[in-house]
Amino acid sequence: MKKLSLALALATALASLQIAYGNMAAPSEPDMGAAVTLEENESLAVRSEVLDIVIDGETARITATYQMENTTDEPVATQSMFLSPNMEYAGVQVTVDGQEVPYEAESFALHYDTRIRTEDWRYAVLTRGETAAWDRDKTVDTVTFQMDFKPGETCDVVVSYTYALGGYPGYDFNVKRGELRYYLTPAALWNGFEDLTINLTLGEDMPVLKGSSLEFEKVGERSYRYHSAALPGEDLWITVDENWYQNIFSTLRSPYLMMTLTMMAPFLLIAAAVVILLIWLFVRRRRRNRH
Repeated sequence: MKKLSLALALATALASLQIAYGNMAAPSEPDMGAAVTLEENESLAVRSEVLDIVIDGETARITATYQMENTTDEPVATQSMFLSPNMEYAGVQVTVDGQEVPYEAESFALHYDTRIRTEDWRYAVLTRGETAAWDRDKTVDTVTFQMDFKPGETCDVVVSYTYALGGYPGYDFNVKRGELRYYLTPAALWNGFEDLTINLTLGEDMPVLKGSSLEFEKVGERSYRYHSAALPGEDLWITVDENWYQNIFSTLRSPYLMMTLTMMAPFLLIAAAVVILLIWLFVRRRRRNRH
């Protein structure tokens, strides 16, 4: 099975190699097709990560900036795999030490070793083929690129891309609602991880932070921040929504509203007639009692 190590926090895979592509090998079971597994890295460490998330409409622009350090006194050359759900490849950009680098984009189906009941990324198996297309919830989009470090070198690695928000149906009573996921836990495979900052900016059409797996601090209008000196023990998920009056207008604009009213019209007319009849009988009885 082809080995590729996990890199970049949120979803990066990296191998601790001394030469480029040194971790490639033939699949252990050729009849099952090629797959990718992830392994721990003993050479490179993340000294800091700044994650900027800007939500605008039904997409988010995500920029992950990693300060990476080669902790050895030897050169390190390796492929790095950045993983994320719902990635739009057209907007991907990767830079290493300020220089834009080429990358290869590919989608995989995410599974875990069936012999070990865990969601630890050390036991993750990424398989190619049509499997990923059947279930987007189990699909991982990846960007693979080359990284080269001199002995003891520290440099910035930046991955930016457009994320398609989940939970944003075109026809629903609540027309606008966004869901975002970001893989943080794969970064545990690095040789150390320090200092995580997440900057979140919401758009005008979905200005409410409805829920999150991490506790954000509000620092401005539609602006939030999270900071931790260590890697959280869970991945990031965020749900954003409209405010109360935007929800009302969305409901009024919904194509389901008129359809529902049309279907309910006979029952509403009957209910209205019954109410009117009861009121009439009540008023009539009161008049009789007065006489």
